[in-house]
Parts: sequence; structure tokens; C-alpha cells
Amino acid sequence: MQINKRFFSSLRWKIAFAYLLIIGIGFFVVNVSVMEILEGYLIEDKKIDFQKYAIQLAQIVANDYYERDPSVFYQMQEFGYEVVQMEGESTRILILNSNGIVEQDSYKSTSLLRRDLKEDYPEIVSVLKGNSVPARDLYITVGDPPVHKRVMYAYAPIAHYTDGIIGMVFLSTSLDSIETVLTDIRKTITLYSDIISLSIILISFILSGFITHPIKELTAGITRMSKGYLNQKVNISGSGEFRQLGEAFNVMSEKLENLDNARNEFVSNASHELKTPLSAMKVLAESLLNMEVDDPAIYKEFLTDINFEIDRLNAIITDLLSLVHLDKDASGAEFKKEPVELTDLAKKTIKGLQLLADQKRIRVELFCEEEVTVTGDKLKLQQVLSNIIDNGIKYTPEGGRVTVEVYKSPDYAVIKVSDTGIGIPQEDLARIFDRFFRVDKARTRSTGGTGLGLSIANRIVMLHRGFIRVNSEEGKGTTFYVELPYGTTPDMPK
Repeated sequence: MQINKRFFSSLRWKIAFAYLLIIGIGFFVVNVSVMEILEGYLIEDKKIDFQKYAIQLAQIVANDYYERDPSVFYQMQEFGYEVVQMEGESTRILILNSNGIVEQDSYKSTSLLRRDLKEDYPEIVSVLKGNSVPARDLYITVGDPPVHKRVMYAYAPIAHYTDGIIGMVFLSTSLDSIETVLTDIRKTITLYSDIISLSIILISFILSGFITHPIKELTAGITRMSKGYLNQKVNISGSGEFRQLGEAFNVMSEKLENLDNARNEFVSNASHELKTPLSAMKVLAESLLNMEVDDPAIYKEFLTDINFEIDRLNAIITDLLSLVHLDKDASGAEFKKEPVELTDLAKKTIKGLQLLADQKRIRVELFCEEEVTVTGDKLKLQQVLSNIIDNGIKYTPEGGRVTVEVYKSPDYAVIKVSDTGIGIPQEDLARIFDRFFRVDKARTRSTGGTGLGLSIANRIVMLHRGFIRVNSEEGKGTTFYVELPYGTTPDMPK
């Protein structure tokens, strides 16, 4: 059976595995801690009990042992039987003399009798000196093959009121019952942990499906978008980050679709704008070729028209190249960063357009403060002013007025250009900065514009981190506001 590697590498599986890992680590830490606490409690409780048994037996046999009464052995066996009944574990009792030599063994074994245990059990020396030695647990190896068993040793000195310490009691007992209990508890905890972990991974896998569903939908939308289908939308219910992500994706999709539509429209408009003067030149050239008259004045008239169309074509190409250059320089890094005095700039721009205004008997007025300075590219900013003022003159009827104001606001330097021209319909205001957009295409072409001037102006102002706003009422004129920040901006370093 083949394993679906892609499935196990999915975010859904990773989330489920992460939950399992976290819970697993938590269970491991809790289980180990609980077992250590429980084991410590059981062992410590057993140590206390057997330490009491050793002391109790030492007190019982003290007098008879001092007098060497044989009944000591029976007292020891009877006590051992009672301990076994209470604890459920076989317990071996040794009685050692003051030299650490075994004299009595409850198991009746001769293997330890008369044997010195001080070397094997150093704590015997301390007990015979009268020191308090707590019971201890340890693992020993017994049998063949060897088996590790856990045992406990408890000690108590046998003291006589006249001769002091005359020997000691040595108890040893198996801890198999505790080991059995601990093993059973470990198995139970492991079983429950496995069941809970399996339940958690199943539940987390199901829940992660709900979590990753929006991501899968977004991924599918992005995949389709990468194949050229830009009009993708995702439906994400609920709230929180995924909803915000879905809304951001839908906004991005809409913007990309609009951008694609704008690109197609731009290509169509550019083709149309370039084709118009070329068609005119072709018609004029064919007319010259087919004419049979020999009149220099007629040839001159046709050639003048061809030259006009060439100039018009050249203007469109020049503006297109300007836009391309501005789009490539998205941060304005190639702009000059120099102080620009806007009042002086407005005066020079108006002076350059004065002849065009005089031809239409249009009055151009300038109102300005003493000095309004920003940091930017002087030539580019003059191009902005020239395009806006030139539009004001072109679309204002003869005898009208164009007013230019330069002043300071708290955050921006403002250039306000107002005219008494034909105005712009409200439905067209949002599109006047689009490339090749014309409010009235037939009338606009008669003015000789390319339809790119405001696009270029807007792009230059944006690269200066400024804004262009426009107010207009059809038949009553138009007002442009160019707002430029003072000093340098983050994208225009010193």
C-alpha cells in the first residue's frame, strides 16, 4: 500500500500532529511525575513502617537476648509472621551481636549464621554505634539466570539499660508488591493515555479540517489565478484572521482584475491613439500619390498636415515613454532631491504658457505666499504644473480665467489651479487620471492632447508622496489641488 506523502505533508496533518505532540509531551511529563510521586510515597511509607517494626522487635527481644534466652528465636519468628500477615510480603529477620556477627536468622538458614556482615553492609557499624540509620531500598540480583529484585532493609539497635547496645535487628523485605502495583498503574495510565491521544488526534484532525478549509480554498483560488483566471473570489464565513485573509484576497483579486482590465484598455487605447495619426498620414500620403495636380501650395498643405500628425504621434510616444520611465522608478529614487520654491516655479510655468493663454484671451492670475518650499525634482514638478495649467487653458472658453494659488497648510504645501472652463461630469471625475481617458474624445483630440498628461502628473505627485484632488462642476469650471509634503520623505532620502 502506497503512502500518500502529500497528504501527510499537508497543513491539516501537521496541525493534528502538532496537537498530538503537545498532548503527548504533556502526558509523558504528567505520567512520569505522577509515577515518581506515587512511587516515592509508597516506598517512603513502607520505610517508615519497617523502621517501626525493627525498633519494636529490638525492644521486645532486648532482655531475653541479653540473658541469652533461646525464646528469642521464637519471639523473632512470631513477630516475622505478624509482619507478613500485615504487609503481605515475606520478611527475613536477622539478629546480630555487637560485633556485627549474625546469631539468629528467621529463615533457619545456616548460610548467614556466624557471618560478619559489616563489610557487606557498612551501615551496620553506624547502627551498632548508636546512630539512627533510616531504612533504605535497593535492587539486588538473585537466582540463575539472574533476576533483579527490589528489596528494603531496616535496622534498629538492641539496647540494654545497663550494658548499652548489645546487638541489632536487621529486617529485609521484598518490594514486589509495590513493584506490581506500580507496574499495573503504569499499564493503566499508558492505556488511558493511548486512548486519549488517539481520541485527540482524531478530533484534532477533524477540527484542523475546519481550520485549513479556508486556506485550501485560498490556495485553490491562487492556483486558478496563477493560470490566468483573475476573477477569483472566496467565501469565508465566521470571523477572525481567516475572514480578514479572505477579504484581503478578494480585494486583491478585484484589484488584479481591474488592473488586467486597465492594462487591456490601455493597450487598446494606446493602439487606437497611435493608429489615428498613422491612418491620417496614410490617407494624406495616398492622396498626394493619386493627385494629378501640379500645385506647390496643395502639396505644402498636405505635407503640413502630415507633419502635424507626425508631431502628434511623437507627443504620444514621448508621453508613453515618460509613463514607462515613471512606472519603472516606483520609489522615485532617480528623482532629484533638491529644494523647490513653488511660487517661483509657478511663475516660470505661467510665463511659458502665457502665449497660449493670450491666443484665447484667457487671464492667468497667480496668488501666492512669500515662500513655499518643498524637496523634490524641480523639472518633474514643473511638468505637473504645466500639464494642469495647460489643461485649464485648453478647456476654458475664450475670455475666461485660470487662477493659480500657492499656499501652506499644516501638513502640505498646496498648489491650487482653478479655471472657468467647461468642467468635468461627476461620473467621470474618478477616471480623469486614467491613461488615455477623455471626457469628450472628439473635442479633446481637437485640442491636441494625448490623454496622458494628467496620468503623468498624478504619477509624479505620487512619487513625491503627495496627492492630487479635483473638484469640478460641469459648465462652471474645475479646481485641482496638488498637495506636496514639506522636506524629505522616507522614499526620498537626503
